[in-house]
Amino acid sequence: MRYSWPGNIRELRNVIERLVIMNPGVSRLDRKHLPPLVYREGTRKAPEYTSLHQARSAYERDYILKKLDENHGNISRTAEALGLERSHMYRKMRTLGISAKE
Repeated sequence: MRYSWPGNIRELRNVIERLVIMNPGVSRLDRKHLPPLVYREGTRKAPEYTSLHQARSAYERDYILKKLDENHGNISRTAEALGLERSHMYRKMRTLGISAKE
């Protein structure tokens, strides 16, 4: 399946860097590793969610990944920036399918 990126080159570079950072032990990146805002080729609309829970989870995942990137993968600093306890941050990451950098 092919994907197109509607943003600019810097945004694409940031997404690729985030994929590599957040999946250090993966030798091949699959569709499940892509953020939900990557569009399929030929379409220009955002992904359709069947529930508010799916939409909220997708947003939370992207937001946490962005904050992790801003804090260079440091979970303690990211949790502090988000106003969360570190243990809650780990639970949230596990729930959203975000792996901790080892």
